[in-house]
Amino acid sequence: MNKSLLIFLLLGFVCVMSAEWDVSALRPGDVVQIRVFRVEEFSRSVRIGDDGSFTFPQCGSIEALGKSPKDIAAVLTERLSKLVATPHVDVFVESWGPRTVYILGEVNSSSMSLELPTFSRMTALQAISAAGGFTASADLTNVAVLRRNQDSQKLVRMPIDVSALVSKDSGGDEFILQPEDTLIVPKAPPVYVSGYVNSPGIYQIDTQQPPLCSELLVRVGGLSEEADVNDVRIVRRNAQGVRETIKVPLKDVRTGKYEADVVVLSGDYLIVGSAEKIFVLGEVNAPGPLTVPPGVTITASRAVVLAGGFTQIARERAVMLIRGQEISELNLRKFYQDPERQARDVELQNGDILFVPESFW
Repeated sequence: MNKSLLIFLLLGFVCVMSAEWDVSALRPGDVVQIRVFRVEEFSRSVRIGDDGSFTFPQCGSIEALGKSPKDIAAVLTERLSKLVATPHVDVFVESWGPRTVYILGEVNSSSMSLELPTFSRMTALQAISAAGGFTASADLTNVAVLRRNQDSQKLVRMPIDVSALVSKDSGGDEFILQPEDTLIVPKAPPVYVSGYVNSPGIYQIDTQQPPLCSELLVRVGGLSEEADVNDVRIVRRNAQGVRETIKVPLKDVRTGKYEADVVVLSGDYLIVGSAEKIFVLGEVNAPGPLTVPPGVTITASRAVVLAGGFTQIARERAVMLIRGQEISELNLRKFYQDPERQARDVELQNGDILFVPESFW
């Protein structure tokens, strides 16, 4: 992309993000009182229509959206000067129309609407506070505001990393809401716990106080008898979207080295394995370990068959093979659809973990 064009686009985005809303600016639904000195037939109250304008006798349509009462008085004075000698026009706000913002998602008061204050501003964090604050499962890194562009009338999604805002020296309470904004607080993705634990499954965690790995293992009933305490790992996507494996030294934690514990984040996969078996976990009909007899070769697609096959919501194109500290992604659908590819199926080793994620589409 041309460098100057990129700078122009970035500046345009910054302007949209930083543009402040003038609380005194007129909007649809506002009622203004117009007085023309000594010409009573022109004095009246008018409501600003949905298109941001109103009609005035002998003056036609008057555009009022975003303008102040003083601006309207100036326009009327100019147009009435053709009919009245030196007209004196005063415009006052008789009543304000609704200035509503909407809050959806993970807030304690559920979905709701708020009226913006008439003569002051409201920030995103103030609105969330008025809605009872975040729930424990709110995703603070993906909060967004939907705002309609006045020119194109298209909705624009404006992301707000609330976790960054609240940590700023200024307090971070800087995102000013405008009428008809929709503030969306999504639910954070869960943590997937599988392998040799007593209660494997999908768990929501407190995003504001995420648990340590040892704490989450207690919540899921602890390790089973067959678990290998030296084979506890977390699979996590890094900032670049690449999966990486984090080995959890659970044995050290149990001996008092608590600083070695690892914080579990939303979207993590917590896997407890055993080096003597192959594990097929996730969206298969019979997840769990597979015992490999000596001299027998098991491929990835064969392991899925032995685990009962894919469930209806399995993401067959993105199966994860976890081998030690390495993670690779397998497209097992193609092995089922193209017999010629079966010769290139991946051979599994003891200690491998085959994880079949859920497909959301």
